[in-house]
Amino acid sequence: MKNQVKIWSPATIANLNVGFDALGCALEAPGEEMIVRRTEDNGVVRIARIHGASLDLRADRNVASIAAKSLLESLGNPCGLELEIHKSIQPGSGIGSSAASAAAAVVGVNELLNAGLRPVELIPYALDGEAFASGARHADNVAPALLGGIILSTPEGQVQSIPIPTDWHVTVLHPQIEIRTSDARGVLPAQVDLNVAAQQAAWFASFVSACYEGDGSRAALGLEDVMVGPHRAKLIPFFDEIREIARGGGARAGGISGSGPSTFWISLNTEDAQSIRDAIELFMRSKSMDFKLYSTRIATQGAHLMP
Repeated sequence: MKNQVKIWSPATIANLNVGFDALGCALEAPGEEMIVRRTEDNGVVRIARIHGASLDLRADRNVASIAAKSLLESLGNPCGLELEIHKSIQPGSGIGSSAASAAAAVVGVNELLNAGLRPVELIPYALDGEAFASGARHADNVAPALLGGIILSTPEGQVQSIPIPTDWHVTVLHPQIEIRTSDARGVLPAQVDLNVAAQQAAWFASFVSACYEGDGSRAALGLEDVMVGPHRAKLIPFFDEIREIARGGGARAGGISGSGPSTFWISLNTEDAQSIRDAIELFMRSKSMDFKLYSTRIATQGAHLMP
């Protein structure tokens, strides 16, 4: 019987421009670790320590412990749990900080108790934690954090894996500011023009079709955001300038990750990815703004047990 497990969980990009609240992907970097330990206090979940972020240690106020407790209760509370959380994905970054914690927690409980649940079966429990952070049960971050790859969350509540363009390289810029999800949603219009909605649906279909055909270039060109990004761009520091710099470096597509402030930029080879990274870094340093940059790929595996 295991007394503790260590879990790795990925950052994620939600929406991917064309799939608002429905589409997301997992990233190879950044990611974070969580240790889940067994205790003798049946049904009790505690947070022992949180490294790397100032988050609430109260079990009823933390995404990870809420998700862990939800799964533990469904399994009959056979033991208690203690969580040690190593945050490498900053809260409010727009790259799935809360989803990474929720996914790591439920995978940890599943592994610790040998429950045998498949990653897709863990989604509802992770969403219990994610809902506390975001106020909604959207799986666009949680599903890829658990399953890896590119995931479509369908209107009837199912999830579908989309083939990953094998030639995609992803550069992620995270300005060290926080944008609240409520603020990012607050700038969106309550109604959308029919022509805009139809155009966005066509771009979404083009993206999915290209992924299934294995055409990474056309899939990137399909990531045209005409519905959400134009309203949120004003919340992102230097967004227009960064977009032009990324395109000049070879980016085929890009946009706002989730609700921001992180942005992502897709290229089709390592040389362009490096060029984009170097140009963005030079620009951000010229603005004397704190930031983090990641050169990464789409992760084929979601949250999982570490050796």
